[in-house]
Amino acid sequence: MDTAGMRITAVVATMLDAYEPSSWTRLVGSDADRVLVSDGDREYVASIANPEREAASQAERVASAVLQPLLPESAPRIPYVVASRTVDGALVEREGTVTVMVSSPMPGLPLATSMFEERPRLVESLADAIAAVHSADPGPIADAGLVVEESAETRERLLADLDSAASTGRVPSPLLSRWETTLENVSAWRFLPVPIHGNVGPDALWVDEEAVVGMSDLARLRVGDPAADLAAVSAMLSPEDFERFFRTYRSRRGAEDPSLRRRVGFHSEITVLEWLLAAVAAQDDDAIEDAAQLLEALADVTDDADASHEGSPSALAAGDPEPAASEAEAPAAAAAPAATAGEAPVSPDGSPADEPSEDEAETPDKAETPDEAETPDEAQRPEGTDTFRPSARIEAGVDEDGIATERLDTSELHLRGIRGSDQPGTDHRDG
Repeated sequence: MDTAGMRITAVVATMLDAYEPSSWTRLVGSDADRVLVSDGDREYVASIANPEREAASQAERVASAVLQPLLPESAPRIPYVVASRTVDGALVEREGTVTVMVSSPMPGLPLATSMFEERPRLVESLADAIAAVHSADPGPIADAGLVVEESAETRERLLADLDSAASTGRVPSPLLSRWETTLENVSAWRFLPVPIHGNVGPDALWVDEEAVVGMSDLARLRVGDPAADLAAVSAMLSPEDFERFFRTYRSRRGAEDPSLRRRVGFHSEITVLEWLLAAVAAQDDDAIEDAAQLLEALADVTDDADASHEGSPSALAAGDPEPAASEAEAPAAAAAPAATAGEAPVSPDGSPADEPSEDEAETPDKAETPDEAETPDEAQRPEGTDTFRPSARIEAGVDEDGIATERLDTSELHLRGIRGSDQPGTDHRDG
């Protein structure tokens, strides 16, 4: 007999007025003890997080309470904590003290990524859900003491991560150069911080028929770069579905953020580097090796993608639907002909370039992809250098917002959590 479940049910009866649960069911598939209790009329979920998840559980309780009143009625339901109490662990067959949290059950069923193919309208519904969170007022979230990261702080943090990763000697030099190039484009990192979920994935989403009806796992709710959430979404969707998702998301938000797609691609790739840093911090040699192998695979994929686009470093993400380059957005770069008639020519870093010569214009092969250009960092890098410490720093830069780029499809990497670890953006469900 599951005496722990029975004990949890008994504790719940003492936490809620006029509530005498007559049945309980153990819920599986979680890193916490979770029990569905019922008195025949009302159902609640009682949970006890593992000690290492205690802080996250408390953070989710705060985040849920803050976010719920900020969302429209049409938004997915978020966890609503009815009661919480710290008790002697012996009451529920635990050591020390534990916190029992009682919340309303989430609607629908947990998401499996295969559902996006089976129920195509889920893609647009997910876009609506993410847009609703990103459109919420960030003020109350900041007032609640949750993390607020301004755009400059985001870029500085990523530069610091790149420095730390470079010092390990396990990150391929082409990736370091690629990511530094993106971070050097200061204008791409000028964005308005918004409330972001911070942990979007199948475990956080609940669906009913063809709609996302619930959103949980809010422990990492913060104010920051919306591209981080969209990168997590891109890991769940096919390239075609992500295009539909992005179009719907942009139409729902209506916010000006021309470099959003560029940052989505960056956040998608940098996830593997974050795994490496986490493994190094944990001094887990096996996990470090796993992360290093994934980085090597990612380097191969990006090299192939760049080769297919004549070395364009802006292949980090797909271009925005409507390019909007201007002559004021043109740093020094090698000239490259426009891909189609009527478009301004763009250089490898996505900025406008000089007009092509007549000979170049008459060459069909060169009319489809930009020429490869040597960046200043490549010109200064010593030959034979495997790794280097990125040197990009915050400085005034030209505005390259709105330049169309190509989306890199890294789906063939099949990225998963290292050694079964619970990393952001991974899918622990089949399908």
